[in-house]
Amino acid sequence: MKKSFSVKFAGHPDTLISKARQAAEKNGLKFTGDSENGLLKGLGIEANYQVKEDVLTVNILRKPLLLSWRIVEQKIRALVSYNQNTV
Repeated sequence: MKKSFSVKFAGHPDTLISKARQAAEKNGLKFTGDSENGLLKGLGIEANYQVKEDVLTVNILRKPLLLSWRIVEQKIRALVSYNQNTV
């Protein structure tokens, strides 16, 4: 099972992805990709993302069994909390 969510953002995608990469790596996650798409992996979590214009879409593909979808989504949203509005 996977869960998806979208975040509308202001600014340039490169800035958003750079800040998300720094936050992910600071929290022990591997972040690969660019301002169009990529992968976030670590600590039992696997997700991919895609950027289209000013909307970032995240697909959570795997999570630890003991963590709820809500908690995992909140943690990933925190990584991209740069001027965001939920879509």
